[in-house]
Amino acid sequence: MRLSQFILIILLPFFAVCQGKKSEIIISGTITGKIPETIEYTLPINGIDYFGFTNSAQTDAAGNFQIKISSDKTCFIDLLTNFHSYGVIIAEPGMTYKVAINTEAKEGKFKVESKNREGQALYNQIPNRNMIVGGHFEIETKTLMKDSVVSQIKQKLEQKKETEIAEFQKLLKDKNISKNFYNLVQSDRNYFYKGAQGSLAFINFLLSAQNKNTLSPEQYKELWKEIFQSNPVNSPDLLTSPWFYYYTENYLRYQELIIEGTTSTAISEYHKQGLIHTHNINNAKKHLAGLQLEYYYAAYLYYESINKNYEKELITLFEQFKKEYPNSSYTHFLEPVIIPIIAFHKKKEEPLNEKIKFIDKTDSANLVKDVMKDLNGKQYYVDIWATWCGPCKEEFKHNTKLYELLKSKGITMVYISIDKENRDKQWKEMAQFYNLEGYHIRANEKLDADLRTLYGNQSMGIPWHFLTDENGAIIKKRLSGPSEIENLEKQLNEANP
Repeated sequence: MRLSQFILIILLPFFAVCQGKKSEIIISGTITGKIPETIEYTLPINGIDYFGFTNSAQTDAAGNFQIKISSDKTCFIDLLTNFHSYGVIIAEPGMTYKVAINTEAKEGKFKVESKNREGQALYNQIPNRNMIVGGHFEIETKTLMKDSVVSQIKQKLEQKKETEIAEFQKLLKDKNISKNFYNLVQSDRNYFYKGAQGSLAFINFLLSAQNKNTLSPEQYKELWKEIFQSNPVNSPDLLTSPWFYYYTENYLRYQELIIEGTTSTAISEYHKQGLIHTHNINNAKKHLAGLQLEYYYAAYLYYESINKNYEKELITLFEQFKKEYPNSSYTHFLEPVIIPIIAFHKKKEEPLNEKIKFIDKTDSANLVKDVMKDLNGKQYYVDIWATWCGPCKEEFKHNTKLYELLKSKGITMVYISIDKENRDKQWKEMAQFYNLEGYHIRANEKLDADLRTLYGNQSMGIPWHFLTDENGAIIKKRLSGPSEIENLEKQLNEANP
């Protein structure tokens, strides 16, 4: 259930965390290449951070910017724009950093001048340093999925960690990085690889339901239990780790699924009742306290809200969070992601746009050709999407120009959702919220299979756009989405010379 969300959301951004009297950190930088209007940076709050809790600095015409942050601890500060990370600074209180960012260079895109310059460069070369560059626990476990010997799994993870840390140890020995710099990197790498070990255990737990697990229950329980003994969730070191949220989430899963023995049937029931997020927060309240709980609660709400599934339950939990933490520094970061959910539910009360037409033949439309029957169009621009697909929903922002283009060429708009039956209500609500004008159908199992065959890969990537004739035969298999309207127009012209 949650594993798929982890994979889908690989495009999600890295968060930063800090490691005493508060002192100012100054970052002066220059961006060359394509210069964004602003540059975002993660903020240390209560000694811990999250990728969604950011501030921004204005860039001038020459790409110059300056950032000032007060912190009493050495910390990670990630510089990014629209969830695209340029690089990470390991910043110490009272220090000044000069940063050069080249948005168009193939290599050397991010350079930091400071007394820890060599360490900064080395850390930014680590391939799994953050989620944006492919550094999630689940990614790290891919090479271990077929391993069946617990001691070998632990040895491989420990060896990778030690190999990475060894280079920083040499820099420390040569006095090219500070002790605080080294300590933060060491903590970061330690919790990352322990998190990967816990993730591997969780994946095997999920696979055991289909008897596809490589590790036995005894083995994955041993792997899972061990990390929380050697690296407990309440350790001060974890509060300095950028993996706090995900490591803690893995711990809460362990408590619920292994220690308490909560069944998948019970969890499915929470989903059906629209109370899964309330359940997860209540579970966190049983095992966390103080700043850890406040941070996890806020980070959870942010993470689930940016998935844009628009669950009304999140509004209730946000109001509850404000009552429980009336002076929380996290509240103003949560408000912007909760407001769209409120708007979504207000939109549901409005009359349905008559140009949004749901096709009532989900059971009989088993092929793409079946969908086009009786629609009376000459050509169809087909958008394959799902309510859980973030990139799909990003494309909808550009639909006004899309509809104008299709109308000028006499092409009919068709949306095919690959959502399962249990998301039927949410599918229709999202079509209304995003004002998706055109014909809509939710694919049954046979139509879903037909789409994957046409795509040419069972791991079908969405959004996927293609053009068919009046009979549903594909004319052009890959088309741009509405966000690339000029290229799409060119493609349509080529298809209709």
